[in-house]
Amino acid sequence: MITHIKDNGNRWTVVVDNQSHEFDHTHPEYASLVECVKTGDTEEFMQLLEVGTVIENWSEGNFEFRDGFLYYEDEQVADQPTARIIELIKNGWDHKPMLAYLDRLYNNVSNRAVMESYNWCSHKGLPLTPEGYLVGYKGVVVYHGENTTDKMGRPLQDGDLVDKHTGNSFRNNPSDDCSMNRRKVSDDCTQGCGQGLHVGTYDYACSWAGSGGKVVLVRFDPADIVSVPSDCEHQKMRVSNYTVLSVARDIIEEDVYDEYDELDSSISPVSFLVEDTFDDEGMLISEDF
Repeated sequence: MITHIKDNGNRWTVVVDNQSHEFDHTHPEYASLVECVKTGDTEEFMQLLEVGTVIENWSEGNFEFRDGFLYYEDEQVADQPTARIIELIKNGWDHKPMLAYLDRLYNNVSNRAVMESYNWCSHKGLPLTPEGYLVGYKGVVVYHGENTTDKMGRPLQDGDLVDKHTGNSFRNNPSDDCSMNRRKVSDDCTQGCGQGLHVGTYDYACSWAGSGGKVVLVRFDPADIVSVPSDCEHQKMRVSNYTVLSVARDIIEEDVYDEYDELDSSISPVSFLVEDTFDDEGMLISEDF
């Protein structure tokens, strides 16, 4: 047992290496700290004690722990991201991308979109960038036809990557930005196939691309999330803007993905084909307009 004093208000004063430390029931790891005191685990105690302080110091006041809950500018953060942040800190991993993500997410004008986004983030292979952007996947096809322009006025020529639904509305080559007016994006999560720019999980994108298509890696701001349809286990979402990073080689296993270290946007958009093991029958089809 670690040397300690506990008052009637459940405030603990604990001595570790001749230094006193205080905590009470408002600390997010209160129960675990008490257990450490009882078992004498000083190393775990010191690590847990730092959880709230590390977040508050980094966020410059935007985030704070009160009564065991994480708040962002006086708004309580949902349990799922809160637990994830605590887990990252406890394991010594970089928690800053997660906080940066929440910072961006809370700039989203739709509270419903904010809550729906947590279902999307529960899937594997959906990392964050160090700046807090989300990374997802998109099934596309190769354009074959006469030289023309897409909806954003960009030149479209034979061999370019384009959205599969129309085959010519949005060019999706590496470094391309695709955007549409947010008001025109369907915000109804019960509508499986609706107007908007769609982003999916790796499996969903592969299924949508089919044997003749490709999968690209895209980055988007959580503030641009409009809806997460519930029809396919939250494996896709509709956004108003995204940037194509590169053709995806495989699912990304890392929690944090630095595109500047990992990606090569100079890769030809026709260099990597989706394997023929994927077909069009595994997932519900989405629509891009």
